Amino acid sequence: MTFTQMLTATGPIVIDGGLGTAAEDRGIDLNHDLWSAELIRRSPEALAEVHADFAAAGARILTTASYQASPLGFAGAAVSLEDGRRLIADSVSIARSATEAVAAATGAPRALIAGSIGPYGAGLGDGAEYTGDYRLTAGEYAEFHRLRIDALAAAGADLLAIETQPRLDEIRTVIGLAEKIGLPAWLSVTLRTGTTLPDGSALADLAEAANASAAVQAVGVNCVPPSLVTPALEALSAHTDLPLIAYPNSGEFYDSDAMTWRDDGAEAGVGSWPLPTWTRLGARIIGGCCRVSAADIGLLTRASCPD
Repeated sequence: MTFTQMLTATGPIVIDGGLGTAAEDRGIDLNHDLWSAELIRRSPEALAEVHADFAAAGARILTTASYQASPLGFAGAAVSLEDGRRLIADSVSIARSATEAVAAATGAPRALIAGSIGPYGAGLGDGAEYTGDYRLTAGEYAEFHRLRIDALAAAGADLLAIETQPRLDEIRTVIGLAEKIGLPAWLSVTLRTGTTLPDGSALADLAEAANASAAVQAVGVNCVPPSLVTPALEALSAHTDLPLIAYPNSGEFYDSDAMTWRDDGAEAGVGSWPLPTWTRLGARIIGGCCRVSAADIGLLTRASCPD
């Protein structure tokens, strides 16, 4: 089943959760320029186990560990661009082998593989994917993103996950590259408020950019507090007929100064997420981001597909 076919089928599509969280829960230190992409070369077996846990929990799409596999991350980790290209390709093959193993063991359908495309801000290592506090030219954005998109496509990713994006100017460049490579994509952003991106752009403008793209087949939000999902989906649904996507974080607060997540008890867990409201507003794809575990994805799967 292709991504397009999956979107036209009935029922919500549950995707995976926080890959980095799952690795850290295994005692793996991800304080590294490549973040979770370091697992590709240092702990591929553990990475495969993380993907397999999400697939076994019901995730129908797995995202690769390529979120921070970028020229900026490679430079910080003393990885050549050619070796970086191989790491990106390996991120696809590791995820695919994991879902194939789960399918063989359980008879469940194989999950699709979404090649993760994080923003330029992720490579800065200062939480800029949540603030949008940077600005490059269109050419500089393209130079940053092109290698990863090309490598994911060449490795056989089923789609691109253009995710955790804080800036509309960067988004326009990335979806342009996706169109040239010919892969379908979902597009998800972080938020300043329930209706604006961190750079101040309105979600109405994001919807307009998604509507105009031949590549983008779903649009929405990720790694935002669950409380912002409903107003964001309301804003998007007023401006697009595309399927919507929501995979928030657990509700914990990310302290960009301390570079850590804090549980301030501000929001309840995954079991309290208002899934009927989200699906009524057009969310076809639902999952989790940082601090959302395979057990949480299992909860979403059971809530979405009670039979």
